[in-house]
Amino acid sequence: MKILHCISSLQVGGAEKLVKNLSVAQQESGQNVAILSFGKTTDEFQKVLSQSKVKVHNIAGNLLKRQIQIIKLINHFDVIHIHSPAVIRAFLLVFPFLLLKKVIYTIHGEVSPNLQGIKVSHRVARCYVNHTFAVSDKTRLKAGELFSWPKDNIKVIKNGVSLPLKSIDKTDKLKLTLGTVSRLIPLKKIEDLVKCIGEFNLYDQVDLKIFGDGPEREKLETLVNHLNLNNSIQFMNNVIDEAQIYPLIDCLIICSETEGLPMVLLEGMAYGIPCISTRVGAIPDIIEASDCGFLFDTSNLAQLAGHIKVVSQNKSVLEAKGLNGKEYITKYFAIENIANAYQEYYGNLNAK
Repeated sequence: MKILHCISSLQVGGAEKLVKNLSVAQQESGQNVAILSFGKTTDEFQKVLSQSKVKVHNIAGNLLKRQIQIIKLINHFDVIHIHSPAVIRAFLLVFPFLLLKKVIYTIHGEVSPNLQGIKVSHRVARCYVNHTFAVSDKTRLKAGELFSWPKDNIKVIKNGVSLPLKSIDKTDKLKLTLGTVSRLIPLKKIEDLVKCIGEFNLYDQVDLKIFGDGPEREKLETLVNHLNLNNSIQFMNNVIDEAQIYPLIDCLIICSETEGLPMVLLEGMAYGIPCISTRVGAIPDIIEASDCGFLFDTSNLAQLAGHIKVVSQNKSVLEAKGLNGKEYITKYFAIENIANAYQEYYGNLNAK
């Protein structure tokens, strides 16, 4: 069986990370897997995939050239697995060729309903998509509303992560190291965490490492300087390898005002890292089911500060919640299990 994963780019992001993890796991299990990307060859995850056996095909050129490339490529594969609303739009003109394929569509949460032609392309897609999935039930409901897609036809298969080969050994430290892992954009609300550390005088108890980059970086650096937090807050830039992130932090912080099911939460849990997060998307479901952390209301700095004080003053709570998260991820979110869940739908090539 030949599987083609289709993504708008392989830049840093949750959908892109799932495509990387899933394609590598499928390749290692003996499947013939490739990726179609509308991004650049310099995209971060494409660089990572260059070290694997998964081939990435970049679609580029004018409209006609792109359509010819797409048609030639999809004709070589049995299963076309789409991971982006933008790809659904890009496939609008070639949809007759998709009628002969098994087409899977996974909705990851970061949808763009205002893109020109997105709703029209989704109406057309309903005639060639065989199975539609969302990474969480909330994403399923949101997608149904945005695209007028029958919600009852959308099933849930959650994101999956690669489990680390060994546990993290951490020496006792006087100060707790907090970490954020995200694009530095407004909806991630990293500034709330910076303000919290400054306004509640937490700099004597915690350090913060900010992994990621983006348009908010300069604003965040100015805020850190203004609050005199340069000795406590460090900007780490984009880091692709999880093994170079999670061993460096004791607790993951998510301040976002909107999320689906963020990969950083699952990755942190896989490494035994507890999380303090806003009550958005599928995050509360995961944290409450696993007892791997704490929740706070968006922009409620007092709640956030309270949770940080609890974990910084009680390392046993930190360790226990980290172990809870690791056990939960191993049971429900290992990428091999997610690959097997999709395989059930890939395998029945005669079903529509």
